[in-house]
Amino acid sequence: MSFATRDLFEFWRLVLGILCTVYATVVTVRSLWGWCVYFSAPDRSTALMRRYVVVQLLRLQPGRFTWELVQIGFWLVVLVILLRWH
Repeated sequence: MSFATRDLFEFWRLVLGILCTVYATVVTVRSLWGWCVYFSAPDRSTALMRRYVVVQLLRLQPGRFTWELVQIGFWLVVLVILLRWH
């Protein structure tokens, strides 16, 4: 398919999808960077918060949300199948 045979709406949808993906990626990376900077502060309260977060992450058990991940995977497969049929 060349550009001349594509519909204008397809082009708009492609550009919008790319822009939204880039925007979401930039916002997420900036947020994670902000948290890393916050947790790297040397003061006592931040060190306690950092230890608390590490302990909570270590206590996280994958078995608790395995079913949720299975559901997400299933709906992702359904979405891909529907997009391929369309």
